[in-house]
Amino acid sequence: MEQDKLDDVQLKNWLFKENMRLEDLREELSRASKMLREQADIVKQDELRLENEKKRFQSEKEEFKTQMHDWTSKIKEERKKLEEEQSFFDKKFKVLEMGFKQLDADRRTFEAKKRAFEYRKYEQENADSFQPLEDFTASEETFFFRGVTHPLALKKRYKDLIKIYHPDNLGGDKTMLQKINKEYDLLKKSITYQKKA
Repeated sequence: MEQDKLDDVQLKNWLFKENMRLEDLREELSRASKMLREQADIVKQDELRLENEKKRFQSEKEEFKTQMHDWTSKIKEERKKLEEEQSFFDKKFKVLEMGFKQLDADRRTFEAKKRAFEYRKYEQENADSFQPLEDFTASEETFFFRGVTHPLALKKRYKDLIKIYHPDNLGGDKTMLQKINKEYDLLKKSITYQKKA
């Protein structure tokens, strides 16, 4: 019987300990369950936040696409305007260039007419004061100016000869240029003498 009592006490102790262990396990399970619920709430909040971020990102992506489309359209329009302005500028430039060429041609024509007028006026005013240069140009000293009978023709012949015989030119000759200058000076002095006489 004592043995039975001892067994009962041990059994009660064991039961009490088991009960306490089970109670601890229940509390631990309760805490773990609470932690899991908290973790689940955090996960849900993270999922909601991520969903919101995804929606916001999608919205920004659509807005960016719209802006890119608008910018592309604007760039195309500006490029088209620029090309039209460039074309218009080129046309205006060509018109101006043609205008300048026409002005230059008109200026040359006017200067030629002015020179012709001044030459005729000069010729009329000084017709009596010049004597023909035939005496000078027929001599052997005037090889380059042979046949020249008028002061303006003398000047023109001199310029033409300078263009041909100048040493800077390809076929130029310094000696010939000196001879041309000598003859020209001689004839020019004689013309000046004739004008004074």
